[in-house]
Amino acid sequence: MIQHKHQYYAWIEARGVGANDVVASSPNSYISYLTTVSDLIGRDIAPDILASEADVERIARSIEGKRAPKTINNFKSAMRQYVAMVQAGLPRK
Repeated sequence: MIQHKHQYYAWIEARGVGANDVVASSPNSYISYLTTVSDLIGRDIAPDILASEADVERIARSIEGKRAPKTINNFKSAMRQYVAMVQAGLPRK
């Protein structure tokens, strides 16, 4: 599960992630990537575990070998967008 999923989707969309994609919606892909990461680590994606680049790298290391390296890079891109949202002070209540 992804805490603040709707805010994350809006964050990605507002930054134009996937704006040039023809085949798939990158915002939806990013949601899917984070959902898969959550499943792989057995924890919700939330600001308490994903709020810095160090968190991105720690989580990526913990799932190495469970998916192809290119897929892990996609996961890291999605995690970095989540970190950017958190560091910008979102979500706000």
